[in-house]
Amino acid sequence: MTTRLEDVPVIKISSTAIHAPVYNRLRLATLRLESPLRLSLTGLRGMDFLMDEAAWICVDRTLYDLPIIAWTNFQTLGRDSLLTPVECHIHYYHIHANVIADTVLTTVDTFLQEQMRPQIQQNCNQIDLCTAIAAKSAANSKSHSK
Repeated sequence: MTTRLEDVPVIKISSTAIHAPVYNRLRLATLRLESPLRLSLTGLRGMDFLMDEAAWICVDRTLYDLPIIAWTNFQTLGRDSLLTPVECHIHYYHIHANVIADTVLTTVDTFLQEQMRPQIQQNCNQIDLCTAIAAKSAANSKSHSK
């Protein structure tokens, strides 16, 4: 996915930091849902969001997926806490890309929270079931040892 970015002239590249909860949720989505993942951005007409482990790219699907903005080079090496923001590079391919950057990440984060909520609930139910089985097993062990 990043090879396409090299074919498009970039207006500006700068460093930024992604808030930890946003980075963690988007990274988890690439692991649990699919990779690369493509989302249509509601509220941003004609915009889609493509993401894999190496890059997150907002594209204009009406212009043959021309990149508008991209986040790359995530600096996760040596990250010692899930609460630490993740440094990365942000590539601007459109003159007004900076205007929608925060909106894009907020829209994607909100969408993924809704998408992954049933999966998280299912995992919690499985953990609760395992905890209940372990507690019952421990109680049975105590009663048999007496």
